[in-house]
Amino acid sequence: MNILLILLGSNISYLLHDRINTAIHFVGKYNETNVDWFLSGGVKNPNEDTISEAERMSQAISKFESTYTNNLQSNTWSYIYDIESTNTAENFIMANKFISDTDKVYNEFYVVTSEFHHNRAKKISEKILKNIEPKWILGNAELHDSRYWEGIHIQNVNSDIEKALKKAKNI
Repeated sequence: MNILLILLGSNISYLLHDRINTAIHFVGKYNETNVDWFLSGGVKNPNEDTISEAERMSQAISKFESTYTNNLQSNTWSYIYDIESTNTAENFIMANKFISDTDKVYNEFYVVTSEFHHNRAKKISEKILKNIEPKWILGNAELHDSRYWEGIHIQNVNSDIEKALKKAKNI
């Protein structure tokens, strides 16, 4: 079975690591699965960050890889890096581009994000990931104001997608 696991980044380390841990825990349930990790997240604050969210995810995940892949020879992980995306709409546009361009056939698609982020991420994914209905894996971590900001951002789903599509044309 081939799985594409789309791991959405976050520029907040606490949230990013919760998403990573949630994804690793989920993948640990599969003993004979090939997992392609679509690590989606660029550098949101270039003045503060020197590596992309995708690269941070890869560094954290690789520490666990041998635990899950050495037990069975048929179990492999590979990584696809999206180091361009800086928001959720861009994450899904880049994931959709990868899915459209690859020759690999996936049996299942999963998206990993935070529970508080799920509604907005799902709305965006429904508008971008045509003919794909991913399953959702949700981390529990959030900040004291996460739901407040999601309430603001969810009002901008359509304009966020429009801006991201314009940006994607230039990549």
